Amino acid sequence: MGNEEHQNDMIQKLKNAVFFEGMGDDFFEMAASHFQEVRMKKSDDIDSAETLKYFYIIDEGSVKIIHVDPESGRSIAPFLLSSHEAFDILPIIDGKENMADYIAVEKSVLLKTEAHFIREWVNEYPQITINLLQCLSKKLRELENFSESIVFYDTKTRLSNLILKYAFKEKKRLKESKIIQVAQKFSHETLAEMIGSVRSVVTTQLQELKRDGVILDKHAEIMIKDLEQLKDRCAKYIDL
Repeated sequence: MGNEEHQNDMIQKLKNAVFFEGMGDDFFEMAASHFQEVRMKKSDDIDSAETLKYFYIIDEGSVKIIHVDPESGRSIAPFLLSSHEAFDILPIIDGKENMADYIAVEKSVLLKTEAHFIREWVNEYPQITINLLQCLSKKLRELENFSESIVFYDTKTRLSNLILKYAFKEKKRLKESKIIQVAQKFSHETLAEMIGSVRSVVTTQLQELKRDGVILDKHAEIMIKDLEQLKDRCAKYIDL
């Protein structure tokens, strides 16, 4: 790929990023030269210290933010970031390390730039400041929902909520087979981290959902067979 073609490709990738919504062509032409691609295999990680130096946008794939208790070894993943989302935003604001690791859930492509460029652009472009605040607001609401679910709901309810959250209807397939595909592939360990549980408990709950004819679960792929029964197991749900 030639330099001009590479530049145009990077411009388009940055235009897809939520963090840069509403920015003009002149900005993207300037910013593209400051970004490079980083390719990650499944389970590759980025240490939290790196987010003090660099700013990342997910172009393809998904990355989980994971916190690990050094004494017990238990881990929790309150956020799963997907295509076009940015991380980590907090160090951009306060310059402090966020004590978390970032692990690719699947093969992923990230866009990387030095953090000081983002700080400069936040000061220079009001639209980026607005976008930053909107990203923070979204994450605060997700964290609020996560905390609420840990306190008020049992494991089965939290797992059912999570499965439904990542489900989507493939209309033609649903019409033909009555099965709804869950958009994201999850290992049992990742599911456990995302609902504040442990793998063995999640495996037991998934087996129960399979036994009751609610889902299919094979090779980290989950498919919903009985949507209404799954909804009944949820504390609240989106209407699919």
